[in-house]
Amino acid sequence: MLHHIRKTILIISELSHPRRRQLRFPLAFVGARDGWLDVFKVPMEKRTDSVLNKATIAILSGVTLVASQLKELAFIMSLAGATLGNALIYVYPALMFRSAVKNMGEKASKGLKREVPFAMLSAMMGVVMGCIGAKMAFSLL
Repeated sequence: MLHHIRKTILIISELSHPRRRQLRFPLAFVGARDGWLDVFKVPMEKRTDSVLNKATIAILSGVTLVASQLKELAFIMSLAGATLGNALIYVYPALMFRSAVKNMGEKASKGLKREVPFAMLSAMMGVVMGCIGAKMAFSLL
């Protein structure tokens, strides 16, 4: 009896997995598209449906063109892991902590202020490890 329940749950899980990915994709893409529009300094009032559609087509065309030319995905995965992974784990938290302490001003305790250089040291080590990882990724080519 328990085996049949587990099997049913596994089947439901397998059937829902592609739908979950399908529902998650638009959220990630909208963030990426808005990020590109921010990079190109497109003001919010000029982000009409027409502009958003054109940006979507341009980004997807660019990604498709790059993907059609790439033969070695191990390089992309290694480079992304080395740079983005280290930035997410070491650099961004340290920068956010430093900014939070700075924004606290005089309200920040002496201990928090003493932690900032150690957080920045952690960020620098993350940058160094990211560079080493990137160099190793380029050695795959």
